[in-house]
Amino acid sequence: MNNNENISISKLLAVLDIQDDESFIITDVELIDDKKYLHIQKKLEPMYCPRCGSRMHSKGFYTRKLNHPVLQDSTKFYMIVKQRKWHCDECNLYMNDSFPFLDRYAHSTTITPLLILNEFKHLDQSTAAIAERFNISDTLAHILFERYVDLPRLPLPEYMSIDEVYLNISNSQKYAFVIMDFSNGEIVDIVHNRWSSTLEDYFLHIPLEERLKVKAVICDAYQTYMTMPEKYFPNACTVLDSFHAVKIIITYLNGYINKVMKKYQDRDKKALEEKNHDTNRDNKSIKKSKEVILLQNYRWVLLKNRDEINYSYNRHYHKMLGMNVDTYTIEKLFLQLDPNFEGLRELEEEYIQFNHTEYDNEFDVLLDLNTLIDKYDNSDQSIFRDFAGFLRRNLRPIVNSFTRIKVYRKSARTEKEYYARLSNGPMESFNRKPKDLKRDSRGFSDFNYTRNRILWATRKNPSIKGVPKSMDQILSKKGKKRGSYKKKNQK
Repeated sequence: MNNNENISISKLLAVLDIQDDESFIITDVELIDDKKYLHIQKKLEPMYCPRCGSRMHSKGFYTRKLNHPVLQDSTKFYMIVKQRKWHCDECNLYMNDSFPFLDRYAHSTTITPLLILNEFKHLDQSTAAIAERFNISDTLAHILFERYVDLPRLPLPEYMSIDEVYLNISNSQKYAFVIMDFSNGEIVDIVHNRWSSTLEDYFLHIPLEERLKVKAVICDAYQTYMTMPEKYFPNACTVLDSFHAVKIIITYLNGYINKVMKKYQDRDKKALEEKNHDTNRDNKSIKKSKEVILLQNYRWVLLKNRDEINYSYNRHYHKMLGMNVDTYTIEKLFLQLDPNFEGLRELEEEYIQFNHTEYDNEFDVLLDLNTLIDKYDNSDQSIFRDFAGFLRRNLRPIVNSFTRIKVYRKSARTEKEYYARLSNGPMESFNRKPKDLKRDSRGFSDFNYTRNRILWATRKNPSIKGVPKSMDQILSKKGKKRGSYKKKNQK
């Protein structure tokens, strides 16, 4: 073989991502229908026994067919490896030729698992889709992932975001508990449920020395979360996610809008009944009135921040309303539907403005918040009197949410350090990813697999196990085998 041939073979092996130690040769390349075959065997050289040093003798060949899906095109790629069998007459040792890209008993090359594992980082890819792409069964793809990926918990961060994500794996695994490092957005761990007993057992198994380093726990108003610092993190404070308080207002306002809409729906129903009585007809369907249409489709007038509304004077014909409208027209019509809408909107905007203010010190936050509570307490709107109670009960955690710390965030475009207010905003972004996996996987059945799959896809530098799990370890988790079934004696 000349130098040009050697160069060509080296390039071919590089394209195929095959490690070349110059100990083997390519004997043939075949293309049959939609399948490609690369024939490889060792260069014929004297073989000496690794045990006694004697020269070994050839005992024929053993041919193996290996899956090597590195090309990722419409064809299936295989390597036909011809392994010579060797025998030592002196010490009776038997062995086969070894190749740098081939493990003992494997049905694919060593690069194949790495390629498959890399595909598992895409949560929009189901196990079945990955398996089909690499010409293996989905069971084998699943097993391969479990063998190599079992990610540990990361150390607890100073600023810890916590939340739950809906997985619905089983009755005891509906909502998984998620821990995130607020400073860098890394997922620390995912626990199979958010039950108090589960979290108590989980955190108390973490050394106190590590738990003492936590300075803040960022959460929503779920009572189990709010009391975590006093139970598990003596040096930490509770931080109520700033957007959660806004969600409380939105929930209250939505409830009020529904009551107003019910009033108009009852009016329309009564009018229809009177019409049917007068005309002696039975019109079962109620045509939606303009009021109901507005309340159903344009409640953003009340729920959105004014700064988020895209106002436009561009008028268009609204078929359902039967008139030309623009954003200002819709807003005016909506606010006229109830005498309290204007006042509710103003009270909502005051809290939004407070929530968006950057304060220099804690005292000013506390002063403005107490002023708001007093105003809401004396409001003629019961919604905001109730909201005042919520603010008073969570005064300290809300004030804590105005704390700003230096964070590190990595995006597709930039890596930078900056100061950010404590919130569960990064957690909300993460929660969309398990939803993508759940949708594309058509449900979950194994929590450990789901947990590792999510962590594998979201952590910045996940690592595979140096020594993969054995098949016995994997199969042992699948549950006990059903015992023998005995029929009852029939009488």
